[in-house]
Order: sequence, then C-alpha cells, then structure tokens
Amino acid sequence: MHDLTRHIPRTIATAACIAGLALIILPAPEGVRPDMQTIAGIVVLSVGLWSTAVLPEYYTGVIFMALAVAVAGTERDIVFSGFHSSAAWMIFGGLIIALAVQTTGLGARIADMILARMGQSYLAIITGTVFVAVFMVFVMPSNTGRVMIMLPIFLALADRLGFAEGGNGRAAIAMAVGAGNIYPSFAVLPAGVANQVMLGAAESIHGMRITYGDYLLTQFPVIALVSIVALPLVLRYMFPDTPRAAHETTERRPLTPEEARLLIILSLTLALWITDFAHGIMSAWIALGAAVACMMPRIGMLAPSAMVREINLAPWFYVAAVVGMGAVVANSGLGEWMANGLLSVIALSPGHDFTNFTAVSLMGVVVGWAVTVPGAPAIMTSFAATIAEATGWPLKTVVLAQPITWAMSLFPYQLPPIVLIIALGGVRIGQAVRVLAAMALITCVVMLPLQYLWWRALGMFG
Repeated sequence: MHDLTRHIPRTIATAACIAGLALIILPAPEGVRPDMQTIAGIVVLSVGLWSTAVLPEYYTGVIFMALAVAVAGTERDIVFSGFHSSAAWMIFGGLIIALAVQTTGLGARIADMILARMGQSYLAIITGTVFVAVFMVFVMPSNTGRVMIMLPIFLALADRLGFAEGGNGRAAIAMAVGAGNIYPSFAVLPAGVANQVMLGAAESIHGMRITYGDYLLTQFPVIALVSIVALPLVLRYMFPDTPRAAHETTERRPLTPEEARLLIILSLTLALWITDFAHGIMSAWIALGAAVACMMPRIGMLAPSAMVREINLAPWFYVAAVVGMGAVVANSGLGEWMANGLLSVIALSPGHDFTNFTAVSLMGVVVGWAVTVPGAPAIMTSFAATIAEATGWPLKTVVLAQPITWAMSLFPYQLPPIVLIIALGGVRIGQAVRVLAAMALITCVVMLPLQYLWWRALGMFG
C-alpha cells in the first residue's frame, strides 16, 4: 500500500505531462486559438509538476517560463512579470528578515515568552499559534508579511518543544502559522492579496464600493470562525506528536545589541505595515527596506554576503514563476475562455439559490486552479454581472461569493504563503496538500451550507 501511495504523484505528474504536451503539439479545434491551446498545455504540464512535487518547485518554474517564451511566444514582460510583483519581493525581503530573527536569537527569546503563556497540551499549543495568527490578521495587511514575522519565532518555539526537523510537531506548528494566517484572512477585507484584488476589480469594473464592515459581516461569522475551530483539530489529528516538558525555565538574559537593533527594525517595519493606508508605501518595499537594514554595515546583524551564502532563493523564484503563470493565463484569454465554458455548462437559474451558490463556488475553484487564488478575483469579478443575471442575485452578492471558493484550494502553488511555509518551515508538499484537502472538505461540507444559511438570513439573495 505504501509503495502504491509513493507512486501516485509520479503517475499524476506523468499524465499531466502527456496531456500538456498533447495540447501543445496537436492542432487546436475549431473555435479555439492555437496560442491559447499551447498556453493551456504549458499550464497543465506545470500545474501537474507543481502539485505533485516530483521536481523541485523552482525547476518547474524554469520549465514553465522557458516553454511560455520559446514555445508559446508570450511576451517576456508578461512571462517574467512575477519578478516585478510585490509578492515576490515581499518574500525576498522576508527571507532575509527570517534569517536575522533566527541568527540573532530574538526568535528563540520571543518563543520563550509565548510558550510561558500557552497551555501544556499539544492541542493548546497549536490552538495558541492559530490565535496569534488570527490576531495578526487584523494588524498586518499582508499574508506573506505576517508569515515572515511569525514563522521564525514559532519555529524557535518548535525547537523549545523538542519537535525535530521533519517531524509531525514541527509541521503542525508551521502549518498553524501558514493556514492560521490564510483562512481567517479571507474574511477580513485588507488582510490578503486576493481580497484587495477583488475590491479593486469590483470598483474598476462595476463601480462598486465594498466597506470593511459589510465584508466582515458577510464573511467572518462563517469563514473565519469555522477555520479557527477546525484548523487546530485538523492539525492535531493529522500530525500527532507529543511535546517534551515545555515550560522548562530558561535563564533570563538582557538583549544583545544585535537583538535590540533587530527589534527596532521589526517594530518600525510592523508600524509601517499597519499604517500603509496613510503613507501609501507598499508592504513589499517596506519588507525590502527592512532587509537592507538587516544587512547594513554597523546597523545590521547580517553580513551582505548572507544573501548568497545562507539564504535559499528558491522560494522567491518559485513565487515569481507562479505569479507569472497567472499573468500569462489572464493575458492569453484562457481564464476568460474557461469561465465562459463553465458558465455554458453550469445550469444557473433564478429561484434555485443553494444550487446556484454551490455551482458558482465550484466555478471559482476551477478558475483558481488555473490562475491561483490571487489571480482568480480579477476573472471572476469580470463575470459577476452575467452570473447575477442568470441567478437573479444582486451584483454585490455575486462578487462577495468569491472568498469561500479560495478556502477550497487544493494545491500549495495556489497560495503563495503556503509555498513559503513549505520552503522555510520544513513542511513537505504532501503534508501541506493533506491540510489543504482537509480544509477544502470542511469548506464544502460545513462552511458552504452555513454561509448559504447566514446569507439567506441577511437577505443576500434578494
């Protein structure tokens, strides 16, 4: 049985490669542009390799970019647009910040303080980690930024608890940081990239303004609260482990000069992230500035050579490739073609609200597979008026139906912060996929019906 399970990813990857190559080589059917079919083949091949991890993620990224430029003939500015994206540079800066937190020992110090306030049990520790992540959702506007701040601290906490690298306990703590930052953030308007993309698309395409309060009322009671309850239970039973005597006392020592300087840098970084509405500086450039400060002679605590000697830049390259794929798909019209195709297949009719709600949600899931979660809102929002006409719902309801589909993501490449957790937290792709699959199942079975009932009580369906 174990041998069979081990060969499943390779079988899926092989099938995806064959299907992708067939789409690239075979002539396009009538009504489909040849360049669009070629890009579809490249996406199928790349997603198959990314989702199964039979090759290193960054290497699959190289394959995607090479095929997109050389075979599909896509413009270089579009293929390599991921390197211009704020998500990639947020990760680049975060990699350096995380190394500084680990190298100076500040992460271990903060971990001791957190540990002293947590319960003794494994479930209490995971729950506490999720609650800290949820608190940060309301404080910081960027998923990646929150993960960057929290991950090195909670990995130090895992060390204190005796969770070895590659073990269940360490994976549970790392995923509690990642998933605890992602799922509740779907319910808080400025807390994630997808939310902000949806907000901008709704305003630019439909002239619709969505307020913080309206968004919180419609999303938080179901998406966030169910996630907060479900995540600790999923992680506890999916990654069973036992912490050692967690609260052994450690000698209190004064801050070292390096720790003090890093604490000042992190405090200023956090303050700038929180107040971005006032100064307008993007979170990624703030993270990059903090990284520069960490390596600055006399002020910083890392040598400039650390960027090449001690930092693994593979996650940065991977995220840039994923963002580039979303741009290629959107530019080629493939995402729009998929959405049109799904609308022609899915039967939507006024008066069948639960069936419509389920169908629209599944449509969003499929689009998310192709263009990732941050890219999906731009496509789905553009079709909101068509869906509203077919269902008889208010336009605002259709737009706000998107966040629950993001919680049904199945693959790490769809969620850049999970990619970061895999790269820096020692979590295997298979472990991350299991958590995402469990949360997708909970979303389908629990969140979706509850969201429907909550929205019916709010009169969202007209």
